[in-house]
Amino acid sequence: MRETFFDMAERLLEGQSSPRDTVVGGARIIDGDTLNLDGTRIRLYGIDAPESAQSCKHAARTWACGAEATRALAEMIGDRPLTCEARDTDRYGRTVATCEAGGVSVNTWMVRNGWAVAYRQYGGEIYGANEDAARRDGLGLWSSTFEMPWDWRKAH
Repeated sequence: MRETFFDMAERLLEGQSSPRDTVVGGARIIDGDTLNLDGTRIRLYGIDAPESAQSCKHAARTWACGAEATRALAEMIGDRPLTCEARDTDRYGRTVATCEAGGVSVNTWMVRNGWAVAYRQYGGEIYGANEDAARRDGLGLWSSTFEMPWDWRKAH
């Protein structure tokens, strides 16, 4: 894949001397922010989706928001090849990456459609405006009452 002028400029501004590692292939969805891309476990950079077992509430009705976030990610990607650009490695050895499917940022799409929140503690401030828009529009998680995924993990 050829590097563009803008890719090189971004790398220079971030102090990187070489292009980030890129992984391309078919994805198997693990949950709303984790997938397996041709044998590489990928954690989506800067976002946090509810855990698979996590539930949320619409008024008095409980719904499986974690399972729905996983389904939304799977439907968004579909059978299109995924391109992920590594940004880091997390404490579990997963590659932390930004990913695209069909030219659309998967990370941004998940937050903008309310299936994940901006994980500001880990670079997610770049998704803040998308989270605000999803909240304003009552999309996905924002159509209900929910516990932030990081709080849910601590409690369970």
